[in-house]
Amino acid sequence: MDDQQGSDTEAPEAEPEAEYLIHSDMPDAWSTELPEDPLDDIFDDTEDQKEDQNNRSSRSGSANHEVERLGDSTDIFDCIFLAYKRQFKGQSSGAFIARWQISAPTIESFVCKLWNLAKNHLNREVTFTVQADGSTCPEWGANETPTEADFDKFVLFQSGRRHYSLDKLKEGSSLLQSWRDKEITLLLHVYSLSISNRTVWNSVKESLINPSERDRSGAATTQAVVELADELRSKHGDYLDAHGMAWSFWANSILNGPAHLRESLKDHPPQHLAHLFRAKEGKHVNAILRELTVAHSVNNSYHEEVVALRQIFDMCELNVRNLNNSMKMFKTRLEALELRDKLSDSMIDAMKSTVKVQEDQLGEKLKAQVIDLEDVDHM
Repeated sequence: MDDQQGSDTEAPEAEPEAEYLIHSDMPDAWSTELPEDPLDDIFDDTEDQKEDQNNRSSRSGSANHEVERLGDSTDIFDCIFLAYKRQFKGQSSGAFIARWQISAPTIESFVCKLWNLAKNHLNREVTFTVQADGSTCPEWGANETPTEADFDKFVLFQSGRRHYSLDKLKEGSSLLQSWRDKEITLLLHVYSLSISNRTVWNSVKESLINPSERDRSGAATTQAVVELADELRSKHGDYLDAHGMAWSFWANSILNGPAHLRESLKDHPPQHLAHLFRAKEGKHVNAILRELTVAHSVNNSYHEEVVALRQIFDMCELNVRNLNNSMKMFKTRLEALELRDKLSDSMIDAMKSTVKVQEDQLGEKLKAQVIDLEDVDHM
């Protein structure tokens, strides 16, 4: 009986074949210039031991973690994602972000909802250029903030031991439908998938993320802070005034801030340091004062004309108001005369209808005595 029931049960639909991302789009120079370091496994084990405790608790607690849901459960696509951060491809550990459940009627809207949740955890893209000697050099991408069009450069999906790209997800609905009501691992590579291994990641940290000069604690050296402070003073010193320590505080906040935002952080002091800077009173302020004086003189040149026009307008307005009052009085008198005329006509018509001409007995007697004679005088 049990065998019969087992044969009647339909086997679950198999997931589409995985798109293994073994080969990246990196230049060939990475395979020669920065080969996979054999010590990477040792570094991995060391860092994994540090992060394993937190990751185990985040993974074990992910099922009980509050789900951030987007969409209606009746939509055709419905999937739960366990989102993690990754610094480079193949990293075995990373910070747990959240547990997201997304539903949508179309693949496009599904990806859009996923992007809106993931975009706050992504940084500026890291790209690589090939130098004349064949070596590669990491640099920041053109966009300081990634857009939805760049999403495929940052994300991988993991179901079991298989990895899928965003392009694979967009190819058809079968893959996304096979994930319905399943928990899928979402790997968000914060600096893009172009960082293919730990060796490349170390190169990126040295070139772009970490300060060029560091002390034993890993912080920016005093010399680096002084050099950046001098750069900020030469760039903004013409219109900003502050004590020397304020420029150093600003430089230190840049060097300790997010690497992908360091250039934009040089544009103006951060909010928590803004009270240490003030606008410099100098050539710019004096020039503004002179311009204001000229503007005031120009304004006074037609001030009297404006006053005269105002007086004329007020007089016209008063005359119009008086004329309106006179017109109202004239209209009232006219309406009273029209009403009186109508009443007189009504009285005359009433009197006319009551007075009629009638013949009395004398009239009838005289009428009877009147005879017709032949007119002989006009013959």
